[in-house]
Amino acid sequence: MTQKYETISVERDGAVARITLDRPDKLNALDPVMLEELLDAVGGIGADEDVAALVLTGRGRLFSAGVDLSTPFFMEALDEKQSSTVFSGKRLLDWQHRIIAGLYELPFPTIAAVNGDAVGGGGFGLAMACDMRLAVRGARFWMVPGTLAVVQDFGLSWLTQKAIGPSRTLQMALLGKPVLAEVGEAWGLVNEVHDGVEALVKRVDEVVAQLNTMGPDAIRMLKLVIRNGATSPLREQLAMEAVSNGLTFQSAEFASRKAAYMDGLRKKGSS
Repeated sequence: MTQKYETISVERDGAVARITLDRPDKLNALDPVMLEELLDAVGGIGADEDVAALVLTGRGRLFSAGVDLSTPFFMEALDEKQSSTVFSGKRLLDWQHRIIAGLYELPFPTIAAVNGDAVGGGGFGLAMACDMRLAVRGARFWMVPGTLAVVQDFGLSWLTQKAIGPSRTLQMALLGKPVLAEVGEAWGLVNEVHDGVEALVKRVDEVVAQLNTMGPDAIRMLKLVIRNGATSPLREQLAMEAVSNGLTFQSAEFASRKAAYMDGLRKKGSS
């Protein structure tokens, strides 16, 4: 099933949802329409209890060129002569940042299939708001350079240092130098690098197929437990693991998969 918006497309592959940024002529830059459509799509997918994961990618040669500053809306918003209050810039960013929070807070795993450059803040921010990043070789990630006398936005000051630490995050933010996917993989910014879009699509399809063999409730519980483990003491995490598994042991998902596993062992033993 495909749901078509004006600037994005949404598909379902079993229990996995896919969102494709679809402004290739504008390098998938974020304009007000795309931001609102992403918020609507992410909200709807997040409310669907049958969804086990989300893949976010772009159409064309870039993942996303960031915010489309050529649109009249953004040009006027950034013009201090047009502003009625000194807080207009903050209000604009608060609105834009809703998509970062919306993606990051989804209860199931999210994967950015980075088919080309992911430019900060908006493009790079969307990729970093996902739990994992699979990228094509040569894709570049970069932030807005500090020479523009602005502060990096779209959550990159928080999301990126969780992946690569404060020192490299500050390096990217200060210098604005693009980081290749291959370097990002060594740093921990990217999970996997693949030779071209075709190889990336094939790998994403493999991951989607594997996720579709898992129970949506168990996947959601696993993400919750791992997220919690980033900040919890060991004893609390052990307790959370025990409670979580205690719940999954009683689920229909576990019962069906356990039965299939045991049946496979019996058939293997009798052969």
